[in-house]
This record gives sequence, structure tokens and C-alpha cells, in this order.
Amino acid sequence: MFKRLSPILMVALCVGATSYSAAQEKLLDGQATLPIGILNVEKIAQQYKPFQMKVAALQEEGKEANTAIALKNSEVQTAANELQKAMAGSAEAQKLQMQVARLQREFQQFVAENQQKFRDKDLKLSLSLHREIDEVLKPYCKGKGLKLVVRTQNSSLDENQNQQQIVQALGRGVLFEDGLDITDDVLKLLVEKKNKP
Repeated sequence: MFKRLSPILMVALCVGATSYSAAQEKLLDGQATLPIGILNVEKIAQQYKPFQMKVAALQEEGKEANTAIALKNSEVQTAANELQKAMAGSAEAQKLQMQVARLQREFQQFVAENQQKFRDKDLKLSLSLHREIDEVLKPYCKGKGLKLVVRTQNSSLDENQNQQQIVQALGRGVLFEDGLDITDDVLKLLVEKKNKP
């Protein structure tokens, strides 16, 4: 269709091809790195003390809830034991049977409410950590010229770990990285931000 390209278009195409080729050669020679970082959120969660303190407080709250659950369960067991001692078909047995059924419903509801409450708190805690990471990550990436940060996780191909860890390691998204991990930098920024008055 076009018999002749304009001289300006020819120059633009040549410059573009040359620039692309030069950039590709630099990447292959290892002279430049891609603007990508790797971030291990799990490692940050394990090492960031303010987050760990919140996790410890939530675990303590969980222990208290488990104590309350055990107490309610003992109420159900006590009523069930009394029911077994009562004469079958008697008015007392019918009364105890209704009491045991009521206590079991209340127990199940109590357990479900506590489980939901802790799932919500755990989710909010994780969300707060991710928000803190986002706050320091965006300016860090702009300063370092990073265009993409990929989440990675602790993983090892050691066969002596539990099955879930092995499956997690086999399903990891990042198979190899060299010099792209920014986790320690981000952790340091989180600590610095928390320590600022």
C-alpha cells in the first residue's frame, strides 16, 4: 500500500529498533535490572515487632475465649451427666433433656460467635499490616524506580517439612531471584516510621 516511507518515519523506526535492541542487550549482559522487587510479607509479619505485639495480644484474647468456651462446655457436660442419672421417661429426665438441648444450642452459638469474632480481628490485623506496608512501599518504589513488586513467601524445598509447607513451596510464584528482594528495606522503613514521634 505504501510505496515509500517518509524519511522521518524511517528515522523513527530505526532509532526505536536500535533503542530496543540496546536495552535488550544490556538486560542480557546483566548491565541493567528490571524494575521489579520481591517482597516477603510473611517475613515482615514474623519480624515486625509492633505487628507481633498485636498478634500476641490477639492470642491472649483467644486463650481467654477458649477458657470461656471450656467453661460453657463443662456446663453442657454436667447437665448431660445429670440426664444420664435421671430415670428415663420421668418428668425430671424430660426437664433435663430440654435443658441439655438448650445448653448445647447456646454452646454452639457461643463457639460460632467467638470464631467469627477472631476471624474478623485476624483479618483486620492482617489488613492493618498491609496498609502499613503500602504506606512505605509506594514512596520506596518511586525512589528506587521499581514498577512492579511481586509477593513471595518463605519456602524451602526441604522434604523434612510438613506437607502443607511442601505444597506451598511447590506452588510458589517466584522460582528464583537474585538481588530483587526488598523485604529487609521495607521492614527497616516500617520500623523507622513507627519510631518517628
